[in-house]
Amino acid sequence: MEPENRYLLALYTSPRRRGNTSLLLDSLVEGAVEGGVEPVTFRVAEMDIRPCRGCDACARDGECVQKDDMQVIYPHLERAGAVVLAAPIFSMNICAQAKALIDRCQRFWALTYVLKSHPVTEEFAARRKGLFISCCGRDVPETFRCTRPTVAYFFHVIRVREWGSQTYAGVDAAGAIREVGGALEKAREWGGNLRLWSSGEDRWNTRHDPG
Repeated sequence: MEPENRYLLALYTSPRRRGNTSLLLDSLVEGAVEGGVEPVTFRVAEMDIRPCRGCDACARDGECVQKDDMQVIYPHLERAGAVVLAAPIFSMNICAQAKALIDRCQRFWALTYVLKSHPVTEEFAARRKGLFISCCGRDVPETFRCTRPTVAYFFHVIRVREWGSQTYAGVDAAGAIREVGGALEKAREWGGNLRLWSSGEDRWNTRHDPG
């Protein structure tokens, strides 16, 4: 992996700046910085990211015709060595802000399956790491099952082969994640472990949490 790829892309998609997924991602980013890994962060809910039009224009040249803030995020979806998507559950699935971002990754689908020219090589795809962070107010861990196909598609289409998740049910009020023992520490640990990857080692624990 080239040095310019050894950074973390942190995608905050919750509209609550101090919401639970945001606090978890804050801890992860802090761990990464402590380990010497550079983060690039985006507050997706505060950006101009429009829904996919389904126009199929990206099938012509792999580019999206909508010139909004996704144009800033696209290069990092191609280059970052680690990608973290933090998205709460709203109405039984990931929040609309996260879904809009994922839908706008249709251009990567077109590059792969129509144009056969995805910018992420197979070698780089095999070394990239991903993590999905989510919380829901409903105290039923199975709630997160509905997110799996969408999140799996996201990491697949941007070519992140290895990804895991940290999900917490029964966490509703902003800041409630602070009362969940070990949650913030676990996120910080994941960020801190990025130093292994940045130094060339490859010891990871990105298992999928049950739920």
